[in-house]
Amino acid sequence: MSMRWKLIPVLLVSLTFCNSSAAPVSSRSAGGEASENSTSGAISRSRNNAIVNAARKVSPAVVSITVLSTRVVEERPFFIDPFWREIIPPTYRLERIQSLGSGVVISPDGYIITNQHVVGDNPDSIIVTFPDASQYTARLVGKVDKLDIAILKVKSGRKDFPYAELGNSDSLVVGEWAIAIGNPLGYYLDDVEPTVTAGIISGIHRTIRGMEDRVYRNMIQTDAAINPGNSGGPLVDADGRVIGINTFIFSKSGGFEGIGFAIPINTVRKVFSEIVRYGHLREAIVPIEVQDLDNHLREAVGYGGKFGVIVVNSMLRDVREGDIIVSVNGQTIKNTGDWEDMTYILVPGDVLKLRIFRNGKYIDVRVKAKEFVLKPYSGPLGAEVVQMDPFVARKLGIPYTSGVAVLSVRKGSLADFMGLEKGDVIKELNGMKIETIKDFQRAERIVMKSRRVYGRIWRNGQILSFNIVF
Repeated sequence: MSMRWKLIPVLLVSLTFCNSSAAPVSSRSAGGEASENSTSGAISRSRNNAIVNAARKVSPAVVSITVLSTRVVEERPFFIDPFWREIIPPTYRLERIQSLGSGVVISPDGYIITNQHVVGDNPDSIIVTFPDASQYTARLVGKVDKLDIAILKVKSGRKDFPYAELGNSDSLVVGEWAIAIGNPLGYYLDDVEPTVTAGIISGIHRTIRGMEDRVYRNMIQTDAAINPGNSGGPLVDADGRVIGINTFIFSKSGGFEGIGFAIPINTVRKVFSEIVRYGHLREAIVPIEVQDLDNHLREAVGYGGKFGVIVVNSMLRDVREGDIIVSVNGQTIKNTGDWEDMTYILVPGDVLKLRIFRNGKYIDVRVKAKEFVLKPYSGPLGAEVVQMDPFVARKLGIPYTSGVAVLSVRKGSLADFMGLEKGDVIKELNGMKIETIKDFQRAERIVMKSRRVYGRIWRNGQILSFNIVF
């Protein structure tokens, strides 16, 4: 039996007292009227609470985002025999896709923050609708896929768009009010006023592994309802300042179950500044590799503390192997996850204040993040590769192992025929051990000359072998 929505009217019945010749004259005194007015005023004041004020302040800057894009769809007759499936080529058609999400305007000239998954990779058109029903086209200024952040700009000469004030997500306290604003029903509603839901900050510094190679770090957890269509909308504090961008939920049913997550606004602010100024996010690193402490390591270095991580590789003069990093910028580092949260989004010039335990003493060290640029090589094999080191491994999200890592594979190339994939680490080619780009280039020349390729690669913790004649 199918379920149907039912519209059940809810009536608010008010009683109005009127003077009439047939009715007795009220005997209320002026004092009684003042008392009634006072009660009415108290009710109004109680309704005009922090949540109402915050929603009223931010809602005019919350927009509905409609994205149109095109994708290529492969079609085959569903009844075709598997034998003929390999012989008869498929047909392809273009399919138009419309997606809906939310965003928040953060400047009077129309810059908008939303999620990357709202706008996709190559949108054909983006339309933003304000709560007053005014519509504008927008352009994609830039996006950072791994952080799920996109920056849009309204195509208009206006300099007086309503915009929201940004708060400070680093100062959040678990248990404080959180207000989610967005457009969860898209155009199913006749009006375009955003929807407001309220809850609390349920947790901070959450790390969640998403689809593909995306890892959400330092996320804000809230029980304020976040539903499909809310993605990209603001999470707001009780003062009406944006503290996060609503991004996803955990759910068994597909509906909201009290576990929603938002990207901290301090992360978004850094990305916005980089994209507007440079056109992309300049990634930077602090060249330090750490691992979790255990009792044996604590005893070896004479450290009696409970928290911290130990440095196992450092390219900095002021930080040495065997140092215990206890805190970063005043925040206690309990494990490598905390260290990753503090260093996963750095831009050139960022300074980290490290509290370090060394030789029985605590010392304070300031380190500056430096821009990290991959220097890939691509040759006749058709694979774009980069020499591995601990920091390349971290950027690619794979464990460090010697060799050259595959960044991309050109379709139809020999590397594609070999089955190489992004994230593979080539360790041996045609009998040559591969540790550097020069090793790879020498082996590549031998491969192209001999018309045969064999060797070993690392993939997802396994060593795979191949042997191909072409």
